[in-house]
Amino acid sequence: MRTSKTLTVMLLLGWLAPARAAEEKAKAPAPQKVEVRQDRIKAIQRKPFIKKGRWDLSPLFVLSLNDAFYQKMGGGASIAYHVADSLGIELHAAFVGTIQTDMVTFFQQANQALPKVSQLRYYMTLNAQWSPLYGKLSVFTDEIVHFDAYLVGGFGIAQTETGVKFASNVGLGLRYFLASWLVLKVEVRDLIYTEKLRLDVQRTDFTDVQNHVMLAAGVSFFLPVDFEYQYQ
Repeated sequence: MRTSKTLTVMLLLGWLAPARAAEEKAKAPAPQKVEVRQDRIKAIQRKPFIKKGRWDLSPLFVLSLNDAFYQKMGGGASIAYHVADSLGIELHAAFVGTIQTDMVTFFQQANQALPKVSQLRYYMTLNAQWSPLYGKLSVFTDEIVHFDAYLVGGFGIAQTETGVKFASNVGLGLRYFLASWLVLKVEVRDLIYTEKLRLDVQRTDFTDVQNHVMLAAGVSFFLPVDFEYQYQ
């Protein structure tokens, strides 16, 4: 009889234990699902723009920097196609006007040997652009401005008062990306060609190399406006 009671109690305990465990499990709070966001923080953020496969259209204002006698200024434009994100092919052209400074009158009065120079009218060059440097800039605000620096060089023509000259140009520039399609651009180029000069006193002509360091500033419009990010 005692054995039968003991067996009954063991059976009841064996039946109640799983039931109580199931009840406690049901009462326990469900584990919270943690949402894992990929690419939320990266050591190196991807660039907000891509130049590869896009056109770059730029109206420009140009100004000479290294001529104390004749100040040159004018307007131009450039169009570039970027075959890679760091490499572009560019056609650059500008028309310039010349303003004679007071230095010319002073030297003509002091020294009649000042040569007469054929003034530059316009120039056009076909160039390659290489962009080896990309960075970010933040000044006095939390807004980050992305920029890249590029080297430019190529060959073309320069039209002066005496005719068309073979010319070359080298320079460097900076692009500040205000949006993925809108860019503020500043660059300096050295336009190089040979020109004949005349000395009135001796009535002799000689050939000299002309270097016009030109500052150009303007905006660039990247087309198409939208682009597909190709790099991970």
